[in-house]
Parts: sequence; structure tokens; C-alpha cells
Amino acid sequence: MRSPISAVTIVKNRTEKLTNLITQLEQCSPTPDELVIVWMAPPSDLSLIQSDKLDIVHKFTTQGELPIAKARNKGMLAAKHANLAYLNVDAVVSPSLFKDGLLALKDNAVIFTSVVFLPSERCEKPYSDIAKNERQIGYLASNDDTLPKEDNNEIPSRDQEINHGKFSDDSICSTVFFIRKADFQKTGGFDEGYAGFGLNDEDFFTHCRALGFSLEQLPTRTFAPQRPNYQCPVNHLLDFVHNAQRFRAKWAFFPCESVLNAYAEKGYINADFIEHGIKIIQLPERENEKRDFDSQDVVMEIHSSSDRVAFTSFHSPKKSQGFLRTTA
Repeated sequence: MRSPISAVTIVKNRTEKLTNLITQLEQCSPTPDELVIVWMAPPSDLSLIQSDKLDIVHKFTTQGELPIAKARNKGMLAAKHANLAYLNVDAVVSPSLFKDGLLALKDNAVIFTSVVFLPSERCEKPYSDIAKNERQIGYLASNDDTLPKEDNNEIPSRDQEINHGKFSDDSICSTVFFIRKADFQKTGGFDEGYAGFGLNDEDFFTHCRALGFSLEQLPTRTFAPQRPNYQCPVNHLLDFVHNAQRFRAKWAFFPCESVLNAYAEKGYINADFIEHGIKIIQLPERENEKRDFDSQDVVMEIHSSSDRVAFTSFHSPKKSQGFLRTTA
């Protein structure tokens, strides 16, 4: 049975993750009606992959490469259903994901799953195997029937958490989230002015809160590979600083202060960045050659964008399966 929802993902080089995601979606009960795949690089051998259990729509660039924000926006806006689910291509999702998401989804809300980050090799197994192993070491898959009746600190709350700003790591929200297409359009989508690494997720969900949307967490658990060096991504210092400056200009506060503080502790930026703005003191790759940059220099150095990208579309043959009825 299919559900009246469009799943969206983006992919560049991780084609093995994409085939794994498609297999997972085919095993969901219900399945999404369609999967929109946005290719961030020119077509590959998998750019026309199809499924017997859901429609697959491919959108890809015919020139250059596509930035993450633009790829996400293209996929979400190309989806045909009023209900949308965005999934990271490397997510390992619960078979009940779309049932749970549709039951919780409503207007002016973003519904996201809890996420457990694991070593990459452990995310190559089926969801049921990962969940079973997590139970053995003290974690529980949140849709498992063996959950205790009373909540505890080891599992997410059964109650949906309405969040208007408390959540501190919005990159987790974007691993898997549900939103009405009309609400996504109200936000204007992901800000394509952010360059390179970092803070596009934080910007998007901050915008959702500014519009009065609730952010509600499902007890349904998603597994995902651990993000190396996320707490202090030194290889992305310039991108992160540029994006932090853009974020502060929009929202009047700095995001991810823990990351910025980590940069300051390592001597890459000034420790008083909250009061005086960010100033790069030292680049990681030039630790013996200290240079000062003012904020404008940083923005000028790393700012780049590509506003014109050609797209083509391929729709897999329509299937005859009926929709799962829902009141969501």
C-alpha cells in the first residue's frame, strides 16, 4: 500500500547509499507514493533507476554541480504531493516511518525523527538488525514493542516535543523530517546564499520557528552514520565563519556557539566573537603563518554561487497501487 506523500533525497557520489535507501523505502509499510531524487552531479548509471513499489522521479543537472540548498529546494518543490518527507541519503529508516509521520503531520509544523549516530559500518545492516543490536547495548528502537511503559533517560519521550527554539542541533532535525508542501513554500525553502559547509539546516529551522511553526519529534528512531569532526570542523573554517556571519545578520544571534567556541579555543578565531564579531586569527592549514582577516575579507574570499542550473526530469512508469487513506 502507498501513502499520499512524496519522499525527497539528494545524492552526489554516494550511490550505494541511494540503492540502500530505495530498498528501505520499498520495505516500508506503507511506502511513499514517490521518491524524488535530485542528483547534485551530472547523471550516472543509476540516474534512471526505477522501482516496482513506488514511483521514482529523477532530477539532475546537465552542467556543473548543484549546491546542497538548491538541490533540496528543487526536490521539495518538484514533489507532487501536499505532504513531504525529506531524507538524508545515508539514513536508515524505520519500516513504520511514513505511517508515523503522516499520523503526526499537520499544518504549521515540522515533524522530525529521533536520530542515533553510529559507526558507518553498523549502518550498513537492515534496520531491524541495527535496532536489535542497540537494544542489547542499552538503546531501544523507539517503534519497538519492547519499549517500557514509562519513559526514561535512555529513550526519547513518547510525547511529541513542541519546540520553538530549545533544540540546539538542527542538523539532526534535517536527517528525516516531514512538512506540508505549502508550509515549505512559506519558508522560501533552504537559503541558497549559504556557501559550502554548515548552518543551512539551522537557518531553515530557525525560519520555521520565526513563522510560528512547531517542531515536534517523533519517537520513531532513525539511524545514521556518525559525522566526523562535527564539533569543530576545521577543514570548513572559512565556510562556517562566512555562514555564521550571514546567519547573525538575519537572526541577530550566532548559531552553533559550541562550534565557534571550539574554533576560539584552538586559536582560529577571536574568543570575544559574540561582542565584536568573528575575526579569523589563524587558518588551520597555516598554523605557523598567522594572518588577520576582517569579516568582509572572509566573505569576499569564500563567497560563490551558481544561480543558473539546467534541469531535466525523468518519471518512472505510473503504478496502479492505491493510496493509503489518511486524515493527516
